[in-house]
Amino acid sequence: MAINNNRMLEEISQAEYLQEICKETPTIKIGTQCGVGIYQFKNIGYRNGELILEFSLVMDKKRSDCENIAYNLGSRCVLTASQYLYAYDYNAYA
Repeated sequence: MAINNNRMLEEISQAEYLQEICKETPTIKIGTQCGVGIYQFKNIGYRNGELILEFSLVMDKKRSDCENIAYNLGSRCVLTASQYLYAYDYNAYA
């Protein structure tokens, strides 16, 4: 029981940290097979017991790839916490 409580507290703490990162930098650049898109943070939650972050594609005329991405992949992107941190770290060094 104590192990489950500790795990839950750890996950809540992780979600709070990710929420703060997303507040400070609400957009992220993600390369897809249809081009590079800018995504705006929308929500944090759980799916199948895993922490996820939801983003919406920013439709910007300056970025010609956004229409192609929206048409082929949709305007929503869902990332796991690990995927988000990898993309965030990659963009921080780019």
